[in-house]
Amino acid sequence: MLKDLIQKKTPFIDVRSPAEFNQGSIPLSINIPILNDMEREIVGKTFKSSGQETAKKIGYELVSGKIKDDRVNGWKKFIEANPRSWLYCARGGLRSEIAQSWLKDIGLIIDRVDGGFKSIRNFCLEVFEHINEDNKDWIVLAGRTGSDKTGMINKLNNSIDLEGLANHRGSAFGARSTKQPSPVNFENSLAFKYIHHKSYKLVLEDESRTIGRLVIPPKFYERMQKSKICIVEIPIEERVENIFNGYVASHLENDKNVLLAKDRFLANLDKIMKRLGASSHSIIKEKIHEAFSNNDHNAHFEWIEKLIVSYYDNMYEYQLNKKIDRCIFKGNRLECLEYLRS
Repeated sequence: MLKDLIQKKTPFIDVRSPAEFNQGSIPLSINIPILNDMEREIVGKTFKSSGQETAKKIGYELVSGKIKDDRVNGWKKFIEANPRSWLYCARGGLRSEIAQSWLKDIGLIIDRVDGGFKSIRNFCLEVFEHINEDNKDWIVLAGRTGSDKTGMINKLNNSIDLEGLANHRGSAFGARSTKQPSPVNFENSLAFKYIHHKSYKLVLEDESRTIGRLVIPPKFYERMQKSKICIVEIPIEERVENIFNGYVASHLENDKNVLLAKDRFLANLDKIMKRLGASSHSIIKEKIHEAFSNNDHNAHFEWIEKLIVSYYDNMYEYQLNKKIDRCIFKGNRLECLEYLRS
């Protein structure tokens, strides 16, 4: 039943408290709580001290009159805009049952998820546990840093963009200005994307086990590590330009962004100093200072190329040698896109 709801991209009303929703949610859901955080805390304490019936009574008192009307109206508006909606609470218990009955009182019939968010979460985890049982043809797109693999992934309709789901570019310099999702949200979003994926061929970008602070689910990552590889080969000049456009150029529009970007790049550079080596670290650090201080694009290109050649290419060669036997295709950007679409 849950798989069918997810495949049909069913909209969900999550009636849990905002705090619960922020800890973990699912795609296509909206949080319209029956109890806000403070009310939930009061009801929870009452339940522990005086039992369920007293807690229910307190809950009804807290959510009555205009407060109740406003919340029911919020659900009503969403259901009218999304007639296929379902609702759920934490475990499919009282909160969703009461919300369902209040909606019935105004003539709206809505289904609720048996077992609530917990059952949806467990279902998503089960998707990963059985990931090796599908018959899809998994292909991992590999290539040196700056090859615009993510851009290629987003040009394909048979791919899943892991870095997009993780809101991170997947390298020491890959953090974005906005936060990464919670681990629960990342895993749930990936499970939903996988269920929505209709093609026989599934294309994924080559990633390490972690993307920023998020961990790719173990069984999913293991499957990636056994999959065929397509390698895109891009000239160094083009890779440097891609890095500049993707990571640097957007920060050069105003002085505040420039200072923040420079500090972030220098901090990230320090994190890899041990593997990079003191000499290369010093050269790149000096070039970063020069590039940002003088708004010198050529200096930016110089430090980017030095970083790629001294650090990322060496790391790529080491990793590639361990999996080269799985390579089934090599080519330039257009050739690889054509192959992956075929």
